[in-house]
Amino acid sequence: MKKHFLFAFGFMLASILNAQENRKTAVYEDGNSLEDKIHNPIANMASIPLNYDLSINDDYVNSVNLQPTIPVKLSKNLLLVTQANLPLINAQTEKGYENGVGNTTILGTLTTAKQSDFSWGFGPAFMLPSGLKGLGFDKLSIGPSVIALKQTNGFTYGLILQNYFSVAGPSNTEDVNYLNSQIILSKRLNRGWYVYSNPYITANWNAPSKKQWEVPIGAGAGKLITHNRYLPINLKAGVYKYLSHPTNADWLVQMQATFIIKQN
Repeated sequence: MKKHFLFAFGFMLASILNAQENRKTAVYEDGNSLEDKIHNPIANMASIPLNYDLSINDDYVNSVNLQPTIPVKLSKNLLLVTQANLPLINAQTEKGYENGVGNTTILGTLTTAKQSDFSWGFGPAFMLPSGLKGLGFDKLSIGPSVIALKQTNGFTYGLILQNYFSVAGPSNTEDVNYLNSQIILSKRLNRGWYVYSNPYITANWNAPSKKQWEVPIGAGAGKLITHNRYLPINLKAGVYKYLSHPTNADWLVQMQATFIIKQN
């Protein structure tokens, strides 16, 4: 475990040092450029991210997540950023491998309309029941969502926190008390390239202590492509090692393509 941690840390450190050597050729706008906005989940930018996740263990779990993000300007100073997450999952259940819809989440984040190097927001988070038993929680759940991040000199770092509590659903299924958090960390390089580490760290507080936490650690690289005849596209991929997982999964491979529809 220590070797995997040191490898991931060394990879990110080497990439950052390499970027710093070329810093004179980079232009930073600290939160206002498209290169910064792609790392800010609550930027004033409409996009459609398409994610593919592969958890590797004795049993594989594949998921494709569609995450449309639409900002709505409520006033001169206030912005509402809406985001839905629709996961299509292929996973091992009691009946064997099955396909289905996991827990769909809907976020509404209130933030300031003015773009700056510091972003923050809060709002409600809704989690809808899973479409198939074994692929998620079976109760409607609601909770708070908060986000804060800083962007300076090509760096982005921040944190997203949500905690869901069940409010309705079958009485014969488990209640929901579920933490979902994400670390935001990235460094811009030259020509649209960047390195990042954005692990999701979750906790099912109602599960047995040895099955509560999901903690991956790792890193990846990406590139923003703007010079094409269509829309700007952000492509990235990363590899993570699980330090803890309810099913004892070992590795997580992630790939994402984000189609940028409009930015303000």
